[in-house]
Amino acid sequence: MAVTDFVLALSGLLGSLLIPFAGLYWMLRLKRRAVAVAPAAASSVPGGLK
Repeated sequence: MAVTDFVLALSGLLGSLLIPFAGLYWMLRLKRRAVAVAPAAASSVPGGLK
């Protein structure tokens, strides 16, 4: 019984910590992709910055 309670508490704690960090990682990944795409899009536009 004690081991089951410990495992449930630990999995609940890790799950509650995983959600914010997964969201943060997802947002940073999207921002990094947007920054990487921006120079390529600017260079493909005629008269864009080089």
